[in-house]
Amino acid sequence: MILAVVQATLLVVGSLVLAVLQRGQDRTLTMTFVLFSATIVAGVGPLYRAVDPLLGGRNVLTLVCDVLMVLGTSTLLWGVAKAVGAARGWMRSVVVASCSVVVVLVVLAFVTLDPVPTTTTFMLAIGAQPTAAVYSIAQTTYLGLALGATGVICVLRVREARTGPDRVGLWVLVAGGVFGVVRMVVVAVMDVAHVAGRLDVTHALALPYDVTTPGAVLLVASGMLLLVVGHRVWHGRRSAALAGALRRLEPLHARLGTDNEYPDSDDPATRLSRLIVEVNDGARRHRTPLDAEDRAALAEAEAVLAAT
Repeated sequence: MILAVVQATLLVVGSLVLAVLQRGQDRTLTMTFVLFSATIVAGVGPLYRAVDPLLGGRNVLTLVCDVLMVLGTSTLLWGVAKAVGAARGWMRSVVVASCSVVVVLVVLAFVTLDPVPTTTTFMLAIGAQPTAAVYSIAQTTYLGLALGATGVICVLRVREARTGPDRVGLWVLVAGGVFGVVRMVVVAVMDVAHVAGRLDVTHALALPYDVTTPGAVLLVASGMLLLVVGHRVWHGRRSAALAGALRRLEPLHARLGTDNEYPDSDDPATRLSRLIVEVNDGARRHRTPLDAEDRAALAEAEAVLAAT
C-alpha cells in the first residue's frame, strides 16, 4: 500500500505541476496525468474499500479504474505524438477506435464475470474464470501496445530533441514503453496460467509484475514531466532570442526600414519577420548599402528566426 500511496502522491503533484507548466498550451499530457492519478488514487486500499461498497460492493471501482487507465494511455500516446510533432489524423482515428473497442470489450467481460465482494486483489479473486482472462488481457494488451508505440515514436524523434530535458524525457518514455510491453507479456502469461490452474506460474511471475506495473507508470509519468519541462525551457530560450534580435534590429529598421502596413501582431516571431522584410525592402528602395554592423544584426535576426 505504501508504494500505491507514493505513486498516487507523485501523480497528483505531477498533475498540478503540469497544469501550471502547460497553462495556455495544449493540455493533453496534463489530462493523461489526471487520468493516471485518478486510477492510482482510487486503487489505494483504504479508499477503495470505502468507495466500492457505495457502488454496489462488486468491485465496480476496479472497472472504473481500468477504463480510466485505458483512456489515460490513449491520451498519453496522442499527447506525446503531438508534443514531438508526430501526430497525424489517421493516428488519432486509430487511437480513438481501438480505445473504444477495448473499453467495450472490458465492460462486457466485467459484467459477465461471477461477482465477488469488494477486494483489493480482484484478479486473484476471479482469475480462475476464463472471462477474467479476457477482461485482463484485453486491457493489458492495449496498454502494452500503446506504451510500446509511444516508445517507438520517442526513439524516432530523439534526434530532434531541442533541450536536455527533452532528450532525457524521450528516453525515459522509451524505458516506460519497454516496461509496458514486458508487463503485457507477464500479465498475459499469468492470466492464462491462472485459468489453467497453474498457480505456481503466477507466483513465479509475481516479482516481474510487481516491478513492471509501478515501473511503467512512474517512468511514463517522469518522461511526460521532463518533456513538458524541456518544451518550457525551449520556449523560454526562444522568447529571449527573439526579444534580443528584435531589440538589436529595431534601430536599423527605424533608420532604413519601410512600412509595408502589415497587420500588427503580438507574436515576436511574426514581428521579427516583418522587420527583416521591411529592412531589406528599405535598403533596396533607398539603394543604401548596409555596413558590417547592420549586416551582422540582420544576419543574426534571420538566424534566430530560422531556428525558431
